[in-house]
Amino acid sequence: MKFNPSHFNCSIMKKSILLISALFVYATICLHAQNNVEFTKANFKKDKNLKKIYTSYVKKGDKFYFYFDRGYLVALDYYLMAYQKHPNSAMLNYKIADCYLHTLYKYKALPHIMKAQELDPAVSYDIDYKIGLSNHLGGNFNEAVKYYNKFKSNYKGANGDSLTMATRRIQECNHGIELEQENLYQVLNLGSKVNSEYAEYVPLIRADQSYMLFTSRRPQRKMDSTITDKMIKGERLSGFDMEYHEDIFKVDHLDDSTWSLPCRFDYSTRKKAMHDACVSLSFDGLTIYNYRSKNNGDLYTCQVENGKWTKTLPMKGINTKYREDHIAMAYDNKTVYFVSDRPGGLGGKDIWKSSRKGNGEWMEPENLGPNVNTEYDEEGVFIHPDGKTIYFSSRGHNTMGGFDIFESTFEEGKWTAPLNMGSPVNSPDDDVFFVLTADGKTAYLSSVKEGGYGMQDIYAITAFEKKKHKKTDVMICKGWVVDKGSKTKLNAKVEIIDNSTGTKVYSGNINAEDGFLVSLPTGVNGRNYEIIVEANGYLTHSENFDLVRNKEVGEFKLNEKIVEIEIEKGMDKDMLVLNNIFFDHNQAELKPESKTVLENAVNKLNANPNYKIEIYGHTDDVGSDAYNQQLSEKRVEAVKQYLIQIGFDQKRIVKVAGYGKTKPLWPNDSEEGRYHNRRVEFKLVQ
Repeated sequence: MKFNPSHFNCSIMKKSILLISALFVYATICLHAQNNVEFTKANFKKDKNLKKIYTSYVKKGDKFYFYFDRGYLVALDYYLMAYQKHPNSAMLNYKIADCYLHTLYKYKALPHIMKAQELDPAVSYDIDYKIGLSNHLGGNFNEAVKYYNKFKSNYKGANGDSLTMATRRIQECNHGIELEQENLYQVLNLGSKVNSEYAEYVPLIRADQSYMLFTSRRPQRKMDSTITDKMIKGERLSGFDMEYHEDIFKVDHLDDSTWSLPCRFDYSTRKKAMHDACVSLSFDGLTIYNYRSKNNGDLYTCQVENGKWTKTLPMKGINTKYREDHIAMAYDNKTVYFVSDRPGGLGGKDIWKSSRKGNGEWMEPENLGPNVNTEYDEEGVFIHPDGKTIYFSSRGHNTMGGFDIFESTFEEGKWTAPLNMGSPVNSPDDDVFFVLTADGKTAYLSSVKEGGYGMQDIYAITAFEKKKHKKTDVMICKGWVVDKGSKTKLNAKVEIIDNSTGTKVYSGNINAEDGFLVSLPTGVNGRNYEIIVEANGYLTHSENFDLVRNKEVGEFKLNEKIVEIEIEKGMDKDMLVLNNIFFDHNQAELKPESKTVLENAVNKLNANPNYKIEIYGHTDDVGSDAYNQQLSEKRVEAVKQYLIQIGFDQKRIVKVAGYGKTKPLWPNDSEEGRYHNRRVEFKLVQ
C-alpha cells in the first residue's frame, strides 16, 4: 500500500479525538465521584467543617426523618440548611426529595432527586421510581412513565408490591394524559386574604354563599421577632406531624370576588394542644360537623339553639371503634353520607349512608357499593342540595394520581359511574375537599398548586356549570317570621314539608335576625311546599308556596326565593290557621299536595282535641257569581269529606261556608293571582 500522509494525519486526528473524549468522560465521572461527598466518618477526617454540618443539621434532620412517621417537614428544614452549606451529597439530595414527596410540596422534589442520581446513580435501589414519581407529581406524565418502566426493568428485589405500585402509577399517568386534553374550568386562588403560608383546607360554604368556613394549620399568635426558627411564641406543635394544630376559621363573602379577613370561628373553645377541624356544615349554617382524633377518629356535631352554639357532642350511631373522619348531611337533615374504614367495606375507607329514625337515632349504615367505592380509599364526600349528586375523592377509579375528585348521581335506584372532574380541578397530587354552591355555578376546593401561597390553598372554580355536569334543580329559600302588625322579626319554630312526597325537608328553631335558610329541590317542572310556623303567643300558621319553572327559558327566574311569613297573635301557640288548600281551575277535586297539607293539619288537630275548626272556600273571578259560589261550596265539602275519610272527628267541624270570588287574597289579573285565590282556609276555634 502506498503511503498516504493525509490518511495518516486523519487517522491520528480521529484517534486523538477519541482519546480526548474518553479522557473527558473519565474526568467527568471522576469529577462527579469527587463531587459526591457523603457525610461519612472517613470524610469527616478530611473535612472538619463537613462534620460540623452533619452534627448541626443532618443528624437532627435524620432524627425526624427516620423516627417520626410525620416528621418530614421538620427534617426538611434541617436538610435544606445543610444543603445550603454542602449541596454535593447524593444521599442528602435523595432525602430532601423524599421529604418533599411526603409533604404538600411534592412538585419541588424533581431537581433534588435528579441531582442525587447525577452524583451517584446507585444512591438507592428505588432512584428510578422516585424520579418517575417526582415527574408524575409535577405533571410530566410521559417522562414519569419512562422512569417507572426503567424501575420495573431493573428491579431485582422480591417485593411484588413495588412492581404493582409502579404499574398502578403508569396507569395513573395514562389517565392524566387523557384528562389533560379537556380543560373547561377556570380555577382561581382566593388570594392572600384567605390563604397563608400554612395549610388551608375543607372549604364549607353556607347555602346562600354569605360566608365560608375552613380549617387551617396557621398559628393563633403572631411571630416573636426574637425567635429565629419557625416556632411561634405561645403555640404548641402537634406531636403527630410537628405542625401547628388545626383550627376553624370564617370569612364573609363581601361580593363576587372579595372575601373578608379570616377570623377564628368561635363556636366552641379549643382545648390546649387539641385539633379542631371542620368537615361539614349544614346548608342553613346552624349545624357544624367536625373531626377529632379520639377513639381512632370520631365525628362530632353541635347546633345553634336560641342564637348560641350548643356543646360539641360525638355522633352516636355513626361513630365506631374504627375511623370516621368525614360526613355530609343531605338537604333534608335526615340523611348522612360519611367516610369510615369499618368492616364490611370494599377496601380502605369507604363512603357509607345512614338515615335518621323518628326518635333521632341513626339506622344501620349501608355501603354505597362498588359503583362509588373501590379497593382504595375514598374521602371528602359532599352531597349537593339537589339530594341526588355526590362529589367525593378517591384513589381508585381513573385517578391521575393520589386522590382525585369525582361526581356521581343517584339515578334509577343506583349510583352512576363516577366522572373524574378532570384538569385543572384535579392534579397528580391529592385533591380531596370539594363543595358546590346550590346554584351549581361555583365550586370551591382545597389543593396544592404551583404558584399558591404555601401548602394547601383554597380555590374557586368558576363557570362550573359548563361541565358535562347537569344543571341543578335547586332553589335556595331564605326567610324570616314577622309579627303581622308591627313587622317585627320573631324567634320561631319553622317546618317545611314537600307536599309531593309528604317529606319534612326542614325543621329548626330560628332566631329573629338569622331567620331560616334551606335548599329545596325543585324537580323538573317545579314543586309545592308547605311552611308551618309556631311562636310563643302566636297562632300556628301554615301556608303553601310553589317553585315554578319559567317554561320559556327552561330555568327558574331566580336561584333564591326570599319569603317573609306574617303571623298573628293568639292565645296559644298551638292554635292553627291553615291557608291555601289548592284546586285546579274549575275543579272541586283536591290537588295531591293539598291532601298532604290536610293530613299534617289532622295530626296537629288530634294533638289538640280542645279545638274545633271552621272551613271557608274561595274561587278566582273566572265565571259567574252563582257558578263560583257553587264551586266554592263544593270545594269546602271536598275538604270536609277528606278530613272525615282520614279519621278526623266530624263533630269538630263546626262551620263550613263558601264565599265564591268575593274575598280574593291576590288581584285576579294574572294566573298566579287566580291560583292563590282558588283556596280553602282553615281556622281553629275553641
